[in-house]
This record gives sequence, C-alpha cells and structure tokens, in this order.
Amino acid sequence: MKKYYGWKPSLAVLIAASAVLSGCMGDPGGGAGKVEEAETPSAVNEPVTVKLATSQGIFNEAEFKQYIVDPVAKKYPNINVEYINTSEKGSSLNEIIAAGNIPDIVVGYGSTIKSLIELQLFYNMEPLIKQNKFDVNRIIPEMIDYIRVNGGSNDLGGLPVYNNAFGLFYNKTLFDKFAVPYPKDGMTWEEIGDLGKKMTRNYDGVQYRGLFPDNVNRMVNQITLYQLDKDNKATITTDPWKKAFDLWESIYNYPGNSDAPYNTMNFGENQKAFVEGRLAMITGYSSTVNALKSAPDMNWDVVTYPQHKDNMGFSTNVDTPNMSITAQSKNKQAAFLVIETALSDEVQLQLARNGKMSVLSSEKVKEEFGKAIPEFAGKTYNLSSMTRLKPSVPRISKYQGSDTNKVILDAYESVLKKEKDINTALRDADEQINAIVQAKIRQE
Repeated sequence: MKKYYGWKPSLAVLIAASAVLSGCMGDPGGGAGKVEEAETPSAVNEPVTVKLATSQGIFNEAEFKQYIVDPVAKKYPNINVEYINTSEKGSSLNEIIAAGNIPDIVVGYGSTIKSLIELQLFYNMEPLIKQNKFDVNRIIPEMIDYIRVNGGSNDLGGLPVYNNAFGLFYNKTLFDKFAVPYPKDGMTWEEIGDLGKKMTRNYDGVQYRGLFPDNVNRMVNQITLYQLDKDNKATITTDPWKKAFDLWESIYNYPGNSDAPYNTMNFGENQKAFVEGRLAMITGYSSTVNALKSAPDMNWDVVTYPQHKDNMGFSTNVDTPNMSITAQSKNKQAAFLVIETALSDEVQLQLARNGKMSVLSSEKVKEEFGKAIPEFAGKTYNLSSMTRLKPSVPRISKYQGSDTNKVILDAYESVLKKEKDINTALRDADEQINAIVQAKIRQE
C-alpha cells in the first residue's frame, strides 16, 4: 500500500512552501484557535469546490467517485469535490504545496500528519468536530489515538477513513493435501510457525512453503517495541529486540521456506506465491482480500492475525489513511462535511462490504466485511476475524520514520541472507539508527 512514511521535504521545497504559506496565514499557528468564530456548522448554500489530495493507492478515481464524490453530491449538492492524485508525476504533496495549490483535505497515513506539521499545514479539527456535533466515539478508539500520536500532541489533526485490517490467510486445499489441521482463530506466532514447518515440503517435484509472516516490524509494532529510548538513543541491541529476531528466525528462516528467492521479506512476491498455491499461509491485509478476487477456484479462508504470547488480544499496528483539513483551507466547513459524509454509516458500510474495512466500532458493520465482493458470492469466509483483535498504537519518537524502519528491515534481511548473525545485525542497526537520529537533531 502506498504510504508517505518518512517523507522529508527538501530545503528548497520548504523555502518555497514557506513563501506560499506566509501569504495565506494570518496566524502563525494556522488559525486553529479562531475556528469557533470563523466557522459555523451551517449548511453550504453557495457552490464550493473542496480540493482533496490523496494517492492512487488510497483511493483510485473510481473509488474516489464511489465513496466521496457521489455521496457528497447526494447529501450536499452545492459541494463539488476535486481529486488531486498525488501519485502522478509532479503532483506529490510537497510539489503541489510548493506550487501554491493547497488542498482543503489531505488523505494519507500517519507520517503524512507529520509532514503537514513540517509544512505548517496542520490543523486541529476538534473545534469543527464539536460545532458539527460529530460523534467521535463511533470510531474505533485506537484509530483516534493513532492520529494524536502521529500529531505529537493531544490535538486531533484528522479523522480515519478506512482500516487496513490484518489476518492470517491459509490455503485449505494444501492443508487437506498434507492432512494438517487448519489454523484457528486466536493462535500465537509460535503455533502458526509450527504449522508452517509441518506444511513445508517438496511434493511431486513442487516446493511448498509453510508461512510468510511479513516483515518483522509488523510483530514489533504489535508488542510496541521501541526503536529509541526517552533520550532518543537506539535500543536495538536490547534483549526484546533479540527475542523478536529470534522469533522470526524460528518461524520463517529454515530450509525450504526461506530459500532464494524468498530470502527477503518482499510481500508482493509472497502474496503471489500464496495466490498461485505454492505458499500455505500468509499474514496479509485488505490487499490480500483484493488479490484473491483473481483466484476464484482457490479454496482459502482467514483467521485472526497471529498473536504475541506476551501481548494477547492485539493485531499489528493501526494502519489507516486519515483525512486532514489544512490550516490554509478557505472552505473548512465544506471540507468537514465531506469528511463527515465519508464517515457516515452508509458510506462506511459500503466500504466494508466492498473490502475496505470500516473505522466504525459497530459490530454490525464489521460483520459485513467483504460480503458485497462479487467474486466471493455464494462462499462463506471468516473475513470478520480480521476485525476481532485490537490494533496496537506504537508511541513512536518524532525521529523514527521509514528511514529507521528500513534499517530494521535491512538488518533482518542480512540475517535471512546469512550475511550476518543476529547479534551483529542488531549491533550494526543500532549504530545506523543512532547516526540517523543525530543527523536529524543537528538539522533542527
């Protein structure tokens, strides 16, 4: 899935953006404190265009029309919503801001909120939420917490639009072929790893692999294992990190399962192997549901995401695109009505039924997950299992990002490729993360 993780604007972009923003900001704080005077929860009676910027990976144009444009037009005929595709060349968030094309709404993942802060676009939506009497309690609480954490304060700089739910997918045909019991809801990583070893074998000249658990950061986030301590020093050489790598070694890195070309943590290649029937289990998410549409003859199902035995009840981290109003928007009330519409029961139910999990706490909506996907008609899948565990909310340092995450991924891949032992890989990763953090601190 497309994310903005770790994006850092160049100095030139920041200078250009600062020049653009200084002309439209009367208040250094973005005017958030004046919202109650400037904005009222009145109907939008005059035609207005709300510019919404997001990536193709979050909403393609067809989805944008289905879940945003059409519902808004039905409810608020005077509001037109314009789609800015930040995946297009020359239209990334930093490029459109530098060009002076400031959107009213930006939709992106957690680090996008950090980028909005850096570009002085961050806006606290709570006054508008209160004025419009929007009930935030309808939303899964961890998803609201996730937005506050990424904003670095108690201000609420966005609302989630849908949830990338996670689960363990398995090929029932392969389990039947090898007479191994199916995975069940509520299993731990160790239990799933044992199943994977039973399923890994060469049969009739075909190498079948047992398990792809995705990258180690998924489990690290599940148990909220920190990269940095309170003094922003790397913690990668500590025992909890060694245990995390040891666990991944035991459930993934063994002959027949992690041989080349699978001695990397490439999700796309492993998902392809699963859909093609050569991999018995994969920890996937909403995109895996969509990938399985192309395999109508495959006999598969899904159970709850594997749990860490020391932190039962939790899936991996919150993974939601969030809708944020920009501080410079001149159409904040109309923008909020767009967001409110996307979070209506009707739209959220439609999202869930079509395979984009709702962010609402409603059990009724959760139970409808995937039920309108035409390719799954007449079949009974345990898709609601993907919503039964709580998502975790790692409290990450502002110095952590895709750059430090990549250090962890590279460290584990060096172990997979037998280039380093675990202790060496962790020690090198610790040094690299400290260097990255110190460089960021010097730039402040």
